[in-house]
Amino acid sequence: MSGYVRVGLYPESIGFFSGMIGRGVKPSGFVIASLITACDKSACMFNEGLQLHAFVVKIGLLCDVFVGTSLLHFYGTYGLVSKSRKLFEEMPDKNVVTWTSLIVGHSNNGDLGEVMSIYKRMRLEGVCCNDNTFAIVISTCGMLEDELLGHQVLGHVMKLGLENSVSVANSLISMYGGCGNVDEAFYVFDHMDERDIISWNSIISASAQNGLCEESIRCFHHMRHVNKEVNSTTLSSLLTVCGSTDKLKWGSGIHGLVVKFGLESNVCVGNTLISMYSEAGRSEDAELVFQRMTEKDIISWNSMLACYVQNEECQKVLKLFAKILRMRKPVNYVTLTSALSACPNSEFLIQGKILHAIAVLTGLQDNVIIGNALVTMYGKFSMMVEAEKVLQIMPKRDEVTWNALIGGYAESKDPNEVIKAFKLMREEGTPANYITIINVLGGFMSPGDLLKHGMPFHAHIVLTGFESDKYVQSTLITMYAKCGDLNSSHSIFNGLDFKNSIAWNALIAANANHGLEKALKLVVMMKKAGVDLDQFSFSVALSVSADLAMLEEGQQLHGLVVKLGFDSDHYVTNAAMDMYGKCGEMGMF
Repeated sequence: MSGYVRVGLYPESIGFFSGMIGRGVKPSGFVIASLITACDKSACMFNEGLQLHAFVVKIGLLCDVFVGTSLLHFYGTYGLVSKSRKLFEEMPDKNVVTWTSLIVGHSNNGDLGEVMSIYKRMRLEGVCCNDNTFAIVISTCGMLEDELLGHQVLGHVMKLGLENSVSVANSLISMYGGCGNVDEAFYVFDHMDERDIISWNSIISASAQNGLCEESIRCFHHMRHVNKEVNSTTLSSLLTVCGSTDKLKWGSGIHGLVVKFGLESNVCVGNTLISMYSEAGRSEDAELVFQRMTEKDIISWNSMLACYVQNEECQKVLKLFAKILRMRKPVNYVTLTSALSACPNSEFLIQGKILHAIAVLTGLQDNVIIGNALVTMYGKFSMMVEAEKVLQIMPKRDEVTWNALIGGYAESKDPNEVIKAFKLMREEGTPANYITIINVLGGFMSPGDLLKHGMPFHAHIVLTGFESDKYVQSTLITMYAKCGDLNSSHSIFNGLDFKNSIAWNALIAANANHGLEKALKLVVMMKKAGVDLDQFSFSVALSVSADLAMLEEGQQLHGLVVKLGFDSDHYVTNAAMDMYGKCGEMGMF
């Protein structure tokens, strides 16, 4: 039976097991663990795994450490980390593999803070980590972009004499890459006594994720020169850097290599191709790759959903999600988050309620990312009572949770509730970030709001040091203008040591919202100051030209739009069409 599992014949292993039980043969813990692993690896045998869990309880094998560990991994794979955590706490015996399985489950489900908490608990309880544990924890430090924490873990690694482990070195390369320290990543790579294919893939990935496209290609050529085997991960790492429009020609070339190496049917490569074409705005090419894939895993479906979300194709997202459910494909927090993101307003209320019910039924409502997505969705629906209910029952809340609630109240134009939610966030001890500040400022819309909340909150911003943040600066300009105090908007702008495009755009928009021709003069001043105009600058300026029926100025702006290549942006194009229409010259567009 374990032979069936080893060669990937997972349904056959379950069938063989049923026959074995029918003949009265009592299975060992090893056999049960193998079968649970089969349900885990298949990614589509969730019900069979649940039945095995029930069988394990019935025959009293839950105390077997190998059975318990395989169940932990199983629930982690299917995104049910709350179940795996409950099971873990109930296990009488635990070994390092058990702890590592729990860490893997949280890592795969995006709960990076919990990974570090479990690692700290391991140390407190005197559990000796192995190189696999350290590899996951160090990689997590990279995903958290916390290099200092990574160095602390490295100190523990060196204390145990595991610094020469290939898997630990590979994770260090990944960590430094995640923290943007590519030089350190190369230092680790260059000083490795032994390298495997994961080492090469890690350094290629570190270069790629930091936008060093040519460096990642150079590493790839070097890898091939030393006769290292190229696998699906190698090509996937290269493809991740080719998503932008200007790098797509590189991506097309690598796609050609995929065909040459016969990796078209590889799930990992197919998934990365979908993501690459999606990032480049080529959703039709992404769809084509998806349709041609002979085998799809949960990442394939999630990647296609993410593609539709990125292109704001809400109906396609929900249609594909419904197909996933009909086909009984596994759903995890990423799948459901994409579906929730496709409910942008109250027109999608019914679909949003159904998705909420699915989150409850699948046990995913305890996932902090799902909880945050639900709070955000109800905020978009202006159903703030429901948003608060979700927040209150969440087992864990972070700054994203509170930002979503504050943002929802701001969208609902309820400044008193905005301030109330902000105070509750502080009372809970959750630190604010620049997004929190921006969301709070977005809730102030009138002169009364400015006096009661806006100006006192501006003082709080100065006291807490957020005044130096470029996004907060531009939002302050916007807030004062919305509350009718345009002079203060200009005063804040004039007081800035460095006036970037974000600040200029905020001031231009502030003047445009007051119907002032000065907005157009500011566009000219911005250009003279050597600050690059972007699609936002052009959209606002063209809208002002339209409202003031200034055809000549609008035509000059449109000419500059075409010259600088912004004519492909649909917001700019719509603003240009509106300008010509309001000026009575639609035929000139």
